[in-house]
Parts: sequence; C-alpha cells; structure tokens
Amino acid sequence: MKNFLSFINIDFLAGKDSRKNWRMLMFISFLIMMTIYSSHSADQKVFKISELNKEVNNLNNISVSTKIDLMNVKIESKVTSKLNEQGFYPSNNPPVKIIIRD
Repeated sequence: MKNFLSFINIDFLAGKDSRKNWRMLMFISFLIMMTIYSSHSADQKVFKISELNKEVNNLNNISVSTKIDLMNVKIESKVTSKLNEQGFYPSNNPPVKIIIRD
C-alpha cells in the first residue's frame, strides 16, 4: 500500500533518486514524439500518393481520348470529306510513276 501511495503522490519524480527517473521520462517522451511525427509524416505521404494517382488516372484518360480523336481524324473517308468541303476532289486519273535514268 505504501508503494501505491508513493506512486500516487509522484514521489518517484520528487525523491532523492528522481534524477534518473526524469532522464528516463524525458527519453520516453522523446521517443513518443518521434513516433507521432513519423506517423503523421507517413499519413501525409499516403495522401499525396493518393492525390498523384488520381491525377495520373485523369491524365491517362485524357491521353486515351486524344488518341481516339487522332485516329478518327486520320481516317481516309473523314479526310476526303473535309477536303471536299474545301473544294478538293479525288483525281479521276491514277498517278503516274516517273522514272529518271542517268
């Protein structure tokens, strides 16, 4: 019972050998603070990674839609229809191959 009462009265921090106890208490407090800091730092990195993954997915979607648009623009029928609107028509005569001999 005496030990319990001395613990309740915090005699271990105010007695003769309290210097050792204060050192240990400060060391444990330092370790606890480092653990909390490490945990917060890890949480911030997880949130940053999540945000960057969302941005990567968004940019990937934009890239895919741009590739699809480019493929649609390169289709021959679309090219000829756009050129017809501007007054260009396909040739009736096939192209002639020119051969140059030295």
